[in-house]
Amino acid sequence: MRKIVLFAILWLSISCVNAGEIVVGVLGPMDVPEGYSQLKAVQLAAEEINAAGGILGNKIKVVYGDDKLKPDVGASEFRRLAEIEKAKVIIGGFSSGVMLATMEVMAETKTLFLADSSTPQASAKVAENYEKYKYWFRLQNNATTFAYDTEDMIRYLISKGYEVKKVYIIKDEHIWTEDVTKALYPILEKLGVQVVKDVKIPRGYSEFEKLIIEAEKLDADLIIPILALTGTDDVLVKQWATLKPKILLAGHTITAIDADFYERTNGAANYLIFSAHGGVVVTSPPTQMCKHFIEAYRSKYGKYPEAHQAYGAYDALYLYKTAVENAFKAGEKDPFDPEVVVKYLEMFNESNPIELTRKIAFTSNHDLAWGDKYVKNWVSQWQDGKQYILYPEKMATAELKLPPWFKEEKKTPGFELLLAMIAIVAVALRLRG
Repeated sequence: MRKIVLFAILWLSISCVNAGEIVVGVLGPMDVPEGYSQLKAVQLAAEEINAAGGILGNKIKVVYGDDKLKPDVGASEFRRLAEIEKAKVIIGGFSSGVMLATMEVMAETKTLFLADSSTPQASAKVAENYEKYKYWFRLQNNATTFAYDTEDMIRYLISKGYEVKKVYIIKDEHIWTEDVTKALYPILEKLGVQVVKDVKIPRGYSEFEKLIIEAEKLDADLIIPILALTGTDDVLVKQWATLKPKILLAGHTITAIDADFYERTNGAANYLIFSAHGGVVVTSPPTQMCKHFIEAYRSKYGKYPEAHQAYGAYDALYLYKTAVENAFKAGEKDPFDPEVVVKYLEMFNESNPIELTRKIAFTSNHDLAWGDKYVKNWVSQWQDGKQYILYPEKMATAELKLPPWFKEEKKTPGFELLLAMIAIVAVALRLRG
């Protein structure tokens, strides 16, 4: 009898909470993979959750806004989603400039924002004015951690016998890349690595040949791309493969994680070294939920996720669902209240992560916890049409492969002269014989 009464109370509680529909907004640049893959991922998650009964009996309705990579448009669309569409939570974003603009509207409307974008300036706002910006949570690593990933990459290459003394940086002319290099320069100095040039390029840039040739002339060992917004990562890779410089291309090339990047470059991506965001490559999903998501996405849309932002967006909706349901179980009067949801999201901290497609935990300023135990961008490489993880060793699925136009060991200064002298001596000995 007691069980029946408890069940009746629970059923009545859910009935009282149930408002029939929960509106979830998705905001991003909808004409590029980083935006529309987020929308598709949220729609997939919503279908799965609705099929299982929704959130506390409420079905999810997904609406979206296109920020067109413009801060003013992003701010306007965020407001429309929050005030006109009545979205309980907004998922997405991408551009750091757009993010900083939309956060101001978020603070005004007090709308929960489970966000993308990498600038540390966003989480700094939470740290500096918690009450105003506490509704913001980052579902991707911030730009500072990309510098740490690059350190891992360089240390790995050195451990494999590849000399890295000089690097040539090619980066987006944008806020987030300044944040990366601000953290990267001290790391390179510590490693004894010289930056021979640091080049900013605008969106749509395609004249990479002259940069690659210049990197050769400056005797660079490594070209480090820090690219997300140019839209021409594939052009860089193609021109590198065509010119065949004895310089590795290794860094943060955002589209390299895309499952179809090898095909898009007509195989030129072979031997490209890149950071796998969140440790996710389709051949080595880090969790069972990640494996499910990859296959479910492919089944629904006919292809693997087009951009790594899809993983964060998919996680975001399940994260929101879990926080709301935990609030309800704890007896909160209104588990959908953003003030309440913030409190329950903050419970997923470094000592209490939640495993979704990645292992999610938040820091005190609502950044995503970075590290081997949480979300980290593994050092990876395209090899013969497949993505492989090179480092860390416990995650590795392949060893480093140098391009066929490389020698197995990088030539040291004077190596060519030594070979020439040996050849001269050999000829002289033959003549004497």
